[in-house]
Amino acid sequence: MDEQARRARLMRTIPPHSFRPWPLPRAVSPAVQRLEAALAAASADQVPALVDRFVATELADGTPLIEQSPKPGHSIVTFCYRGAGAKLVYLAANRLTDHLDPADTLMRRLDRTDLAVLSVEMPNDWIAGYQFITPPAPLPSAALHEPFTARQLQSISKFIRTDPLAREHLPNKLHPEQHSVVALPDAIALPASSRAEGWQRSDHQITTPVSGSDVPVTVFRHPQAGADAPVVLVLDGEVWLQDDLLINSLHQAIGTGRIPPIQLVLLHAGGAGARQLDYACELDESELLLEKVADVLEGSVSAPWITAGSSLGGLFAMLSAVRHRGPIAGAVAQSPSLWWPSDAPMNPVVGRWFTEFADAAGASSPVVVQLGLLENTLATTVLEAREALRSRGELIETPADLVRGGHDIVWWRRALPAGLIAQLSRFN
Repeated sequence: MDEQARRARLMRTIPPHSFRPWPLPRAVSPAVQRLEAALAAASADQVPALVDRFVATELADGTPLIEQSPKPGHSIVTFCYRGAGAKLVYLAANRLTDHLDPADTLMRRLDRTDLAVLSVEMPNDWIAGYQFITPPAPLPSAALHEPFTARQLQSISKFIRTDPLAREHLPNKLHPEQHSVVALPDAIALPASSRAEGWQRSDHQITTPVSGSDVPVTVFRHPQAGADAPVVLVLDGEVWLQDDLLINSLHQAIGTGRIPPIQLVLLHAGGAGARQLDYACELDESELLLEKVADVLEGSVSAPWITAGSSLGGLFAMLSAVRHRGPIAGAVAQSPSLWWPSDAPMNPVVGRWFTEFADAAGASSPVVVQLGLLENTLATTVLEAREALRSRGELIETPADLVRGGHDIVWWRRALPAGLIAQLSRFN
């Protein structure tokens, strides 16, 4: 593929952007109110001790601070950043922050302190990844119809900070600073799991058909899995390789008899732009990619396959369920990029999958479709896809499918095992 063709295809994988369609649900924290009242009555030399006491008491269980809201089913969530060197602190919380309008989540520094806060009122089932941004100058807002460029986002990236007091941290594929996690009391729970022992690991490498990238393929075979055991192919496999929750939860489900022994195949993404080319692809290209993965499994090509992925990986999973119904017995798609391709500015959301689904000769393989309800315009499209699958009896539903979250690994990791278990239980 020449550079011009590559660039043209990459342009088709730029997702549509939109402003957050609802106002920031600002709130007032009773604990912060008490602190500010004490600060107002304090002398300058008493201020540091008051802030220290606030951190030691109110934030003793971790951040953000979570307080009961007068609104039923909601909590007041206060993000707190302490640092004397940061003149400006912005909250970057998945889909709560509108990256086209960063000033909306500029945190407020308390008078005479090194503590910045931002309080919002959120439903008790909310879950999100977040970080702080501490730039030396105010972040620019994007002009209407002109989203941030990759260069602008890269310039902001060096000022991203993890919340050191967060209750949970997760590795971040795209940045050295970890994801901080906020999960309110009724948020999707971690799946049941047990330590995966005895799985046989093998490491391989394939060259992807579109981008031409040499990417690793990591295979884990359950100790009781034969050559005809179901194959679970997970896109962006490097994410799940560094997070043992997926294999541990599948191990627990096998041990309790909910699903049969399996072969777990983690297909890693390539370098910059590679996954955009390899996952948002044409029928012959997806077929060739699946064949290349099958080659590393040797005698397992006749086993039922389940494809799974998030975002563009979720798009690939859904396309494979429509395009390759023979070898692909089902799919789990998390926040699938159903806007692809983005080459129709007057229709930037409904994409190719709907056409292929409508034109498919025969039924699609059954699909689990999981969605973050705060995913703005994508949510509408994915809900429509769920209804399309439901109308043909090809939607498999689980309690983890609709999550009060955004386009976010922090809930994807909790929900994916439920989707895979629902698919694999069909082969028990």
